[in-house]
Amino acid sequence: MNRGAGEAEAFDSQVQVQGREAWRHAVRTLLARPGGSIRMYSPDYADWGLGDPGVIAALDSWAIGRSQTSVRMLGQRFDGLQREDPRFVQWRTRFAHVIACHALPEECGGLQECLLLPEIGLLLIPSEKSRLAIYCSGARLHAAVHAFDQAWEHSTPTFPAHTLGL
Repeated sequence: MNRGAGEAEAFDSQVQVQGREAWRHAVRTLLARPGGSIRMYSPDYADWGLGDPGVIAALDSWAIGRSQTSVRMLGQRFDGLQREDPRFVQWRTRFAHVIACHALPEECGGLQECLLLPEIGLLLIPSEKSRLAIYCSGARLHAAVHAFDQAWEHSTPTFPAHTLGL
């Protein structure tokens, strides 16, 4: 979201997101106005709701006119996303020039599931009971971006926008 620095700081660890639907709502809210870049990581994106019509409409508006890669999507498996969220797969194909998808090898584990924007992020906190996450900014956001970028360096391209066949 486009927030001032002070407003983004107010979200740091104060707002908790608990449960699958709350996570999806937080993802929708952040992707409504993502700013200049998007970094996201999930092992499989099963709980993200990326095929939601509202998410797709927001991403459409945001991506139109962009000419360079602005979305970096990191995961371990994309097959469930491809099967469960066909709208997102179509968006990925239409806007292949703005999104890069990479696979993170399992031996490079340890990265927190996250959605990171320039001024605010959403970090999953390990919990045995339910999906629990916090908004972050400032130093915590900077550390999450650094961890993401390091993992990106060890990843390989995957989830192609177009499949070549015979």
